[in-house]
Amino acid sequence: MQLSPRDRRMLMILGVVVVGAALLYFFVLSGHKGTKSASSSGPAPVTVQPGSSPAAVTPSPGPTPILVFAGRDPFAAPPGALIGVASPAASGPTVAPAGSGGSTPGGGSSATVGGKTVVLDSVFTLNGTEEVQVEVSGTVYTVAVGDTFATNYALASINGSCADFTYKTTTSFTLCVTANK
Repeated sequence: MQLSPRDRRMLMILGVVVVGAALLYFFVLSGHKGTKSASSSGPAPVTVQPGSSPAAVTPSPGPTPILVFAGRDPFAAPPGALIGVASPAASGPTVAPAGSGGSTPGGGSSATVGGKTVVLDSVFTLNGTEEVQVEVSGTVYTVAVGDTFATNYALASINGSCADFTYKTTTSFTLCVTANK
């Protein structure tokens, strides 16, 4: 049977449409699987017949993990830390940066007076005035002679590396700075 040029052209157009529809189906429509249902638990198991070798299974690449590094500079001060300390006012005692408040007192001798542990941390001169750092139950105070601190305590005098204190103006006691070992 002989095809006319018109039938031949129509057959070629139909062939191109069929091939185009097949490519569209394989590349676009068959690749879209939709969302997985909750009952789907992955690929179907592979059954290997006895006597045959299993085919090599290549895992499909999953999403690339995103690495997040949340480190911090170990030498930077933590947020909210006290960076500088203002110079003490001459009008009265000021509170130095808070101590640890732990059970081990500071560097000097200690005494329990008025139910609280009092520790002499240091004796120093600031702007020509002799002052001490004294710790009462973990809170550090910087005081000069005559100043009252922690409500009921007062610094009476400083003698070298020792200081005389009073509690409620009736009880007096002396503490000295001990050398670091």
